[in-house]
Amino acid sequence: MSAVFMETPQTAARRLATSAIRQGMRPDGLHIYTQPNGEPMFWRIRCKHPETGEKWIRPMHWTGNGYAIGEPPAPATGKLLYRLHELEGAADGSMVYVVEGEACADALAELGLLATTSGGASSADGADWSPLAGRCVRLWPDRDEQGIKYAADVEDRLRALGSIVERLNVDALGLPAKGDCVDWLAVHPGADAVAVNALPLADAARAASHAEQPTPEPLPDPLPAVPVFNPALLPDCVRTWCTDAADSLQVPLDFTAVPAMVGLAAALGGRQLAVRLKTHGHWYERPILWGCVVGRPSSGKSPALSPARRLLESVVGPEREEYERARKVHEGKAILADARKAHAKDEARKAIKKGIPIDPEALGESARFDHDAPTEPRLVVNDATVEKLGELLNENPRGLIQFRDELAGWLASLDREGREQDRAFWLECWNGTGPYTCDRIGRGTVRIEACAVSILGGMQPGKLAEYVRGAVRGGFSDDGLMQRFQLAVYPDLPTSWRYTDRPLDREAEERARAAFNRLRALIPADVGAETTEACDVPFLHLSEDAQALFVEWQTELMQRLRAGSEPPFMESHLAKYPALAGRLALVLHLADNGTGPVSADAVLKALGWCEHLERHARRIYAPATDNGLTAAHLLLRKRDSLANGFSARDVYRKCWAGLNDPDTVTEALAVLSDHYHVIEVAETTGGRPFTSYRWVA
Repeated sequence: MSAVFMETPQTAARRLATSAIRQGMRPDGLHIYTQPNGEPMFWRIRCKHPETGEKWIRPMHWTGNGYAIGEPPAPATGKLLYRLHELEGAADGSMVYVVEGEACADALAELGLLATTSGGASSADGADWSPLAGRCVRLWPDRDEQGIKYAADVEDRLRALGSIVERLNVDALGLPAKGDCVDWLAVHPGADAVAVNALPLADAARAASHAEQPTPEPLPDPLPAVPVFNPALLPDCVRTWCTDAADSLQVPLDFTAVPAMVGLAAALGGRQLAVRLKTHGHWYERPILWGCVVGRPSSGKSPALSPARRLLESVVGPEREEYERARKVHEGKAILADARKAHAKDEARKAIKKGIPIDPEALGESARFDHDAPTEPRLVVNDATVEKLGELLNENPRGLIQFRDELAGWLASLDREGREQDRAFWLECWNGTGPYTCDRIGRGTVRIEACAVSILGGMQPGKLAEYVRGAVRGGFSDDGLMQRFQLAVYPDLPTSWRYTDRPLDREAEERARAAFNRLRALIPADVGAETTEACDVPFLHLSEDAQALFVEWQTELMQRLRAGSEPPFMESHLAKYPALAGRLALVLHLADNGTGPVSADAVLKALGWCEHLERHARRIYAPATDNGLTAAHLLLRKRDSLANGFSARDVYRKCWAGLNDPDTVTEALAVLSDHYHVIEVAETTGGRPFTSYRWVA
């Protein structure tokens, strides 16, 4: 038999720890993890440096051929507890101490106490605690943050198994920071099992505080109320289509109304026509709209975006067919030009051989081909870089619309390293005026005559809350980009749901399609548009009545904003409403076949939209201004994912949507504490005070 098979666990452990021993460490323990019948499962080798205190800890197991570093596969129920065979053989009523680390368990076992551990401070989750089900257990945590956390994790698992759990008051034991039961026994060499069992408990005071704690109170609704959308605010041409689609999808009317308005504006084009909002001053607004529908997953926001997108894709269909014909003609002409060029070369060679004079100019003219290739008409884009979008805008100068099913991903892409300039580009796209030059190595210089891009998409409340906090509290996203999403709605979902499976109103859809096509084909002169050097596109005036309504409304709005009663982010948002009102009025006027000056009726509808959208804006910004109430609701829904004794750090490190910021989590925990859903527990670890939180039953 070989020497390897003759090894004892002790000699094998020393062999495997050779590298640590060479570094000055000394063997400090060999702990055996046993199966319930007492058979060894694996060993844990411990070495410690006598001067620095540095530790070397490794598991060791029998492979069948010898001892090797590592643990054998754990049972499906979890890793075995230390000294398991003693727990299995003890009487059910016996007290069991749970400590952190095998050395502590051995020290208590030498006093005749039942003791166990799952290993280190982070091992509670993977262990099988079922052998302690229903038993009396006393926890002796190390005096540090990790020890308190380990004890809390173990306590949660044991209480779920019906165990009776107590915890020693380690602050009353006079231990140093990171002190454990081995340190206490070293200071009290005469202590026995009776002395250990008499140590003070933290659970008595904790239980008393639990008994005094009031019953948890319901959290207030974090969202301000919003009105139900009034269908009269929609153009006649799309009203029935929007209500029919919303009813079929069982979604709020807002979910189809906003895409319809943004879609109509995109069909018209941000560089086709403008509206003049002052009788004498040069204030022109172009119909560029940014819309966002906010709703929880499965709320139906994505299907509600589809009808408007389908119509926009369809209006470009005839243009694309014409493009395909023009492309084929151009390719044919290019082939003919290549043939003429080849023929000219042959004729030139023949003339040279024969000594016949050649007219270079005439020869070049016969082979010349300088016709530009036709550009593909585009209206909808989904995921284009700024550089590519610039090229598309130059090819489609009337403007584009970007559709994003989830706007959160697009907003996050603007924050990526190396894309800092993209935000400036998109801020320009909302205005629709002025050139923009983009210089990139490889692509060269792309000059855009005017950026004009509408945006439409959806967002989940949690992702939205993260973004608006940046817009409200300062930081990279506090640049007005969020405030440009002025057609942003966050409606309440219908309180009831019914199954629907019926044909859609095709006549209503065709009326809407006709309106989209009409706006796409609109010629400014046909609707009475004027031109001036002060505006780079044709424009319509407001009618006299419409101008009076607009002036009265804007005066009241600006006086409200100048009073200083609104927070800065709402001032920034509402200050853009006059421009929004003008853009909406222009779209509403033209969608219903309006010609000449924009009517008072269109302005009244636009002002109704602004009133509706303001209420939604207050709801959208609420998560950033409610002092943690929205985050508290989110955290309460995560209750089952957090153990008792968790910290704020345990929450934000999970990176849950709306709960990945330390300040936000702290505010949420304060709200939950105020409403008696959690109890704050101040833990003393010898260093910085540590606060953990326990759920109130």
